[in-house]
Parts: sequence; structure tokens; C-alpha cells
Amino acid sequence: MLDGVRFAENEEELHSSYRMRYRVYVEGMGRLKDKGDHELKELRDDYDAIARAVITIKNGEPIGTLRLFWGGDAAFPETLKKAYHVTPFLDVVDEKKICIVERLMVDEKHRGSSTTLRMYKEVMHFVLKHQIEVVLLDCEPHHLNSYLKLGFRPFAPTYSYPGIGLVIPMVLISGDYEHLKRVGSPFALLTREEDLSHCRHTEQLLEKIGRGKNVLSQSLCNPGDYIKHLYSNADLFQNDKPKIFDDLSEDEIQRLLEKSHIIECSLGDHIIEKDNAAKTMFVLLSGFVEVRREEELQAVISPGEIIGEIAFFLQVPRTASIIAATEDVRILSLDEAAMSRLLKYESELANKILKNICRGLCHRVINGAETADLRS
Repeated sequence: MLDGVRFAENEEELHSSYRMRYRVYVEGMGRLKDKGDHELKELRDDYDAIARAVITIKNGEPIGTLRLFWGGDAAFPETLKKAYHVTPFLDVVDEKKICIVERLMVDEKHRGSSTTLRMYKEVMHFVLKHQIEVVLLDCEPHHLNSYLKLGFRPFAPTYSYPGIGLVIPMVLISGDYEHLKRVGSPFALLTREEDLSHCRHTEQLLEKIGRGKNVLSQSLCNPGDYIKHLYSNADLFQNDKPKIFDDLSEDEIQRLLEKSHIIECSLGDHIIEKDNAAKTMFVLLSGFVEVRREEELQAVISPGEIIGEIAFFLQVPRTASIIAATEDVRILSLDEAAMSRLLKYESELANKILKNICRGLCHRVINGAETADLRS
């Protein structure tokens, strides 16, 4: 196969995409094992009959792929409409003006390279060529900053994607040129505002997405407002459990919060899914969540506590599922890269944070032991 980034053009390239999905998702991340063809080592499903695949080939081998559905190829199945919240946009535009992007993956050796951006550049060329006005996807918390930088915005409630965990529906309105410029999206460099004259429904589409109140991003928010939202739960400091913010100055808290997000979750959301490869740490800001292994309840986490720390520090897949147990769950998603830089280069602050995390874990161990004693 010729090197480059393109939509798959033949059966060989399509099957290369399916095999890469299997290698990354099934073998590498332990995801969607029930959907993989373990003899052919391919991950594909019935949706592939109406989808397009973008592939990146280097030295004759695939190193990146994604899947795209376009309403101009086929009507969106009801399951996709529901998963990606397509229906509200159909009040404004028809399906030919909408596409969905999913199953983006990059070979482990090439993560952090330009591969993802090059594939999205190919998607944007497709969007411009076919005069598409709405691009939809579901984003895991650890990818939020990357998609915000591309110009996507959260617009609908979070939900649990089977086999993956918590995802945030996001949308890019291609005619919103000012927003693309404001966030520094590379898509703004691919075109000029006058090239988007076909986008006649931008204002109506923006009304449909509202302000994405279910996700608040530190990088897009006034610092004072962000802190107010962080502390908006009166119960956050009303328990005696150690918290990651203990003994931190306002400046230190701001540095801890770099590129973080406050995310509202729904009852039953799998904030963390066991065996998922993501390493993001979260702070529970309000509500209660359950820690479960093989459906067995291990612990109940209350506001102020850290979750996801085992995968972050040990660099292993998730060891348990974390599930929203109440309707009022809000979590602080700490950017993995920002946290790693802070712990590596800011020793004084890192010492305080690590001490608070250790105190919290010790409190959890003691509390768990006491609970076990009471049950026995």
C-alpha cells in the first residue's frame, strides 16, 4: 500500500483498517472483545457497510484509522442518531449536511505525532467538499482538550458507551469560523470565511447546541468563575476525609487545575470502565460514586476524593469500574499530560499533592477495613 493519509479506496485498505482496529482496541486496550473476529483479527460490524474509513499508511503499514458516516451516503440508523444526538440538528438541516466521526485510533508507536491531525485534516477536506455543516463525535474525558483545540464543543449530556465508559457528545459547526479562529483550530487555516458561504444555518445550529453546560473547561473559562463552579457544592468540605486541595494556596490550586474540566454525569454513568486504557485522574466534586469489580460493590466514594489514581501512577489499565450512584455527580477531570508535567517539574507543589493523595488513600484503606470489621 502506498504511504499517505486518505479514505480507504479498495478492499485491501479497508481490511487493513479493520485489522488495525482489532490490534489497537481488542489486543491493545481490551475493548469490544465481543465484536472482534478473532480468526481474521479484524474489528468490524454491520455499520461498516455504510461507513467510510480514513487510513494513514507508513512504510506500507497502517498506523492510524478512523470511521466516518455521512448522511449523503446513507440514512443514519436510529442507533447512531441516538448515540450521537443527531435528531435535534435535523430540525435545521437534512442528513446530507451531517457527518459522524468515530473509532479514531493511532498505533502506539506513533501517538503524539501528527497522525491524528493529518486524519482530521482529511476529514475537514471531505466536510468542505460536500458542504457539511455539522460534525459529530463522542469524546472520552482524556481527549477533551484535543477536540476543544480542533473547534469541537460539548453540547449534550454525558453517557456510558458500552465497553468504553464515560463519553461526552461534541459537535463542530463548520460555518462558525469565528469560533475556529478564536480557539486556534487548524481547520481555520484550511479555508477562508468566504469559502463557507454554503453554511447558511450556522446561527440556528448554534442555538441547538446551547452552551454545553454539562462540561466546563478551565482553558475556556474565566479563572474566577471556574473556581466558583469548583466549590459550588456546599458538601464538598463537610466530611473529614483528606482532599487533594488541602493546604494548597489559590495559585497552587490554579496550577493543579491547568487544562482540567468539570463534568456533570448522569445516574448510572460508568465514569471509569474496568480494563480501559485511559489514565485520567478525577476528583469527585459532588454526589456519590460506587467502585465495582465484577458487579461486586467495593466502596462508595464521597465528595473530595480522588478516583482513577491507580491507572495514573502504575500505568496499568483500569482495575475497577466507577459508576455514578446519584443524579448530582460532578467530577473534576485532571489533564493527564498537565499532571505529569506538574509532578515532574514542580517539586514543592508535587510534594503537597502527592501527600494529600496518599492521605486520602490511607483514609480509604482504614475506612474499608473498619467497614469489613462491622460486616464480620
